[in-house]
This record gives sequence, structure tokens and C-alpha cells, in this order.
Amino acid sequence: MNKSSKPAILFLFLLLLIITAFVLTSVSIKLKYEQTVLQNDTAQKQLKTETQKKIKLTAEYQTVTAEERIVKIASSELGLIRDIEAPLIIKYDNNKVEEINEEIKRKYD
Repeated sequence: MNKSSKPAILFLFLLLLIITAFVLTSVSIKLKYEQTVLQNDTAQKQLKTETQKKIKLTAEYQTVTAEERIVKIASSELGLIRDIEAPLIIKYDNNKVEEINEEIKRKYD
């Protein structure tokens, strides 16, 4: 080989090395991108599945906590009866309570 061909061979070898590195890098980036897209698709499917499970559980919860069902089970299985009378309401005057408290304090002082 003569001296003039060595720089050309070195240049071609360096160019081939750079092109190889570029191709390997681009392939690596493409594979990573495809892997990320696949993970994203998997995550989207899992999110959709979990959302559907949540909707089903919400519907089941509403069915279980429905007043008609609770009253039916309470009466048939537990033998409970529903109180028909209105609850007792106690009304008081706050000023009167304060007056009584002051009187009690005066008596015991």
C-alpha cells in the first residue's frame, strides 16, 4: 500500500464506524419506543378494566345499600319492625338553660 491510500482507508473506516453507531443507536431508540408504546397500551387496557370493575362495584354497592333491600332483610331475616311513630322532639330555650345554670352556681357558691 502506498502512503496516499492510508488516509482514504482510515476515512472510510471512520465513516463506516460512525454509520454503524448511528444505525445501532436509531434501532435502539426505535425498540425502546415500541416497548414504551406497548407498555402504554397495556396500561390503557388495565385502566379500562379497573374502571369497569369500579363501575360494577359501585352498582353492586348501590344495590346492596338500597333502602328497600335493607328493610326487607331487616324484617324477614332479623325480625325487626319499622318504627311508624314520629320521633320525640325536645325543644328548649337556651336563655332559660343559662338562667338555671346561673341560679345553680349562686346556690352552691
